[in-house]
Amino acid sequence: MDFNTISTKLVIRIVLNMKKIEIPKPTLLDYAILGLIQDGSLSGYAIRKMFEETALGNYSSSPGSIYPALKRMQRLKLIKKSPQGSTTKTSFEITANGTLILEKWLSKPIEKKEVEKKTDELLLRFAFMETLVNKEKKIDFLTTFRDLLKVYIKELQVFYCSESESMPLHGRLAFQHGIDSNKTTLKWCKKAITQLTQNKKS
Repeated sequence: MDFNTISTKLVIRIVLNMKKIEIPKPTLLDYAILGLIQDGSLSGYAIRKMFEETALGNYSSSPGSIYPALKRMQRLKLIKKSPQGSTTKTSFEITANGTLILEKWLSKPIEKKEVEKKTDELLLRFAFMETLVNKEKKIDFLTTFRDLLKVYIKELQVFYCSESESMPLHGRLAFQHGIDSNKTTLKWCKKAITQLTQNKKS
């Protein structure tokens, strides 16, 4: 067997092994952290407190999951440590790659299944669009959100009309809550579109 044959087989084996290695994708917690530090660095403690004391805690299984997430994000080169002034303390700042990944996540098209099951995630995306997403894309995001909500609400109402009589009282009340909650989100969408359209700085 000559050298070229050996080299070719070695290259093929390396390529096949590379295909087996899956690069970890950022989690929802990773995106939430990226959104927090996109405009300025924060210490690990400050990030953890944000998740402990605000609604961001909904996107973390526990406060103890923050530090492992920060280590994972460093390995993925989404964030990096930076010194805090002349002290020995460090903070975390977003990298160019992290900004790119965050912007891609913020700008991806909305799917109907997200409107049905991941409204909180959609609102999180919108909350972090302030600086990375232009006005046109923000309005497109909200317009799509609004239109898909209209479709979903209609589907819920049709189902309710056909099945409500066979539901127990508590089931009917819970289902009504679901419809009303989506109507509230729809109302917010319309209001947000109007305000963004009128706001010259958006």
